[in-house]
Amino acid sequence: MPGSPPNCTVARSIFFYTDSGTLGGAEHALLNLVEALDRERWQPTLLLDDTAGAEAIAERAAGLELPLRRVGPMPLGLAGARRVPKLARLLRAERPDVFHAHLTWPLAAKYGLAAAVLARVPAVVATVHLIPKHEYDRSSLLQLRMLSKGVGRYIAVSRDLATELSERFRWPADKIEVVYNAVEPQRFDKPPSPALRAQLTGGRERPLVLTCARLDEQKGHPVLLRAAAEVRDAVFAFAGEGPQRGSLESQAAQLGVADRVHFLGEREDVPELLASCDVFALPSYYEGSPISVLEAMAAERAVVSSAIAGTNELIEDGDSGLLVPPGDADALAAALQRLLSDSELRSSLGRRARERVQLEFTRDAMVRRTERIYEELLDDGR
Repeated sequence: MPGSPPNCTVARSIFFYTDSGTLGGAEHALLNLVEALDRERWQPTLLLDDTAGAEAIAERAAGLELPLRRVGPMPLGLAGARRVPKLARLLRAERPDVFHAHLTWPLAAKYGLAAAVLARVPAVVATVHLIPKHEYDRSSLLQLRMLSKGVGRYIAVSRDLATELSERFRWPADKIEVVYNAVEPQRFDKPPSPALRAQLTGGRERPLVLTCARLDEQKGHPVLLRAAAEVRDAVFAFAGEGPQRGSLESQAAQLGVADRVHFLGEREDVPELLASCDVFALPSYYEGSPISVLEAMAAERAVVSSAIAGTNELIEDGDSGLLVPPGDADALAAALQRLLSDSELRSSLGRRARERVQLEFTRDAMVRRTERIYEELLDDGR
């Protein structure tokens, strides 16, 4: 009898959604997931706000051959709420199997998720990447709790985030699952580049400390600059862009370290930068599950980072990296000095960091766990 082969399966459709206008860690995590999905089983589409600020995300999506649909922005407030019915109509017409929103804070994508619930998408998923230091009013908390009744599953990128979502926001604990951000270790198997290192150090034999992060208050760059003033023989490279660049350049000049601190802007050669540095530093004040730390660990670099929730689930202090109190420039400088003066310790921490990534934070494992969530929700809805 004519028809499909006996074991032929039809790919299920996923609509990914973000209302972010910045290509940061959460957006990289979304695109990392999309890139690794089995396209024979899943057909992804990205819904992206029709704003100029989202162009960097759109360009990266195009490079992954990810179909893109631009939708009207849905900011908090009445203007965003009014656009919920239109998005719900689109979802009812397109009938995706999964709607997966990526949230840069708990109120992000609120109206997108509401539209998916209203449209009765079979599997509605939300990944929470970060909970910034912010006071939420009672109305917002109530709206989020009501919305949580319709969301099928929340993915938290750390155990700490999962606990905060259930205890502070009172979202259903049985709907929250931890899936850490992840990397592809093989991408960071790069040999050191003498030419790149010489470019960053001015051709002199000096230690090189790298940080890769958006130039934003959250990331603690001023703390790293104060530490740089104490680590006098090292060069510091800041890869990334953001609103604090001007103030950071001024601070570097005031501290007398401008000749040893290089602002590299956005870089596409992060694996090469990591292979060419001695130590990686990330002195953030708060994080979810920082991809830049995982990338440094995958590159077998010794990492110094803040002892904060989320990061301390990636790094075991003294075994796969060093953790210091957030905001403590003296402690950060001491940890950097310790690593830069002890090559055996750097090698040991870097090796253990790489092993930890290969064991717990690979992209393949992250994708399998996420796909299992999709399948469970779809099976439950039959």
